[in-house]
Amino acid sequence: MTTPAVQARAVCLSHRGPRGTVSAVRDASLEIAPGETVALAGRSGSGKTSLLMALGLLTTPDSGTIHIAGQDTSALNDTAASALRRDRIGFVFQSFNLLPQFTALENVTVAHRGGMRAGAEDARRLLEGVGLGHRLRHRPHELSAGEQQRVAIARALVNGPGLLLADEPTGNLDAGTESEVLDVLARQATEQGCAVLLVTHSSDVAARADRTLRMADGVLRPGNHEAPQEPQDDPHDPSQDDPAPASQETHP
Repeated sequence: MTTPAVQARAVCLSHRGPRGTVSAVRDASLEIAPGETVALAGRSGSGKTSLLMALGLLTTPDSGTIHIAGQDTSALNDTAASALRRDRIGFVFQSFNLLPQFTALENVTVAHRGGMRAGAEDARRLLEGVGLGHRLRHRPHELSAGEQQRVAIARALVNGPGLLLADEPTGNLDAGTESEVLDVLARQATEQGCAVLLVTHSSDVAARADRTLRMADGVLRPGNHEAPQEPQDDPHDPSQDDPAPASQETHP
């Protein structure tokens, strides 16, 4: 039996805000197999990004369990969680998050577990794989938005992760560039046998996945490809991904 790339069981996550305690994720369970692409759709504030952050070990759930490649992450300290995240999980975000002073090649090598010098060959191979072999020495301001996102995809894959978490990776791209970037993402993930969780508002993007899950008010359900078209969340305001307060607890 194949071990899931990620497995979550009864995950709950809440935040404290000015209006009290917010239940962002409620009893969420999922499994994603190696090589599978799953879309996570839902309206703004439904809890999608909160769940993605928990699966990426960037925040700790209040309850429930998360296994990465069969490893229970519940008892990991910060150092162990950071090492597992570096080695097993790749991230692609809407805003690219490239270092402006670095070239495309350096932006990928800086994420390599062995350091920039050790990662140079892996980075070069990945950048060639995403069609940027001729742009290795260019800095982000010299690249188009689509090229910057392809650099970000290469960076996310440089350590050979088993799980790729992509939060609105095409949200800043036009339709033509969106299709190209999704092609690159799918091809690279397939070649590496990487599971992909793709958070999106777009029904067109969701349709590229093997299956779709939907979130509403923090609750995760099986879905279809009819993801709602909405304005994008502000990537700098995590509170936008929180549902309305679900408890009566308040704080002065």
